[in-house]
Amino acid sequence: MNKASKVQPVRPVDLEMWRTRHGFTISAACELLGLQRQKWAELHKKPSEPIDDMAVCILLLFYLEHPETIPMARVVDIRRDMHSLGFNPEDPSHKKEYAIAHGREPAAAYRWLGDQGAVGKPVERLMEAVSRLDANSADKRRNALRKIATEVADRQGVTDPFARGTWRKEQ
Repeated sequence: MNKASKVQPVRPVDLEMWRTRHGFTISAACELLGLQRQKWAELHKKPSEPIDDMAVCILLLFYLEHPETIPMARVVDIRRDMHSLGFNPEDPSHKKEYAIAHGREPAAAYRWLGDQGAVGKPVERLMEAVSRLDANSADKRRNALRKIATEVADRQGVTDPFARGTWRKEQ
């Protein structure tokens, strides 16, 4: 059994508490989290339900643990971002870990690297946040990202997505 029974999953109420703590408007919070206003409103209709977008969950916890990463700066070069975290874009195991660390299934990394799909806003914002982390090594940034992704998995009741290679819950 994972730690999900001991801690609450990430919920819309957590987004709202983060937003108000930093004095962000809903529009600014949406921009920082990569969410559309409609999605924000939809999430807040059930404020205690777990958020199903793992990238949004990881990004929120990343911002909470590393608030210095909140300011905006565009980064959408997947290869450059992978290199900055010490990943080899040609290595299948690195593609898998990179996607999982960003709250996505491994196939996403192949799509992103093959220009066969756009990076979603939550993942883009997460990439930006990680790139702003004041860490002097790729390993430190990578470990910070992996630590928080693992915490989100525990909170959301997902058994080790890095080992299993998926964010899908076991049946």
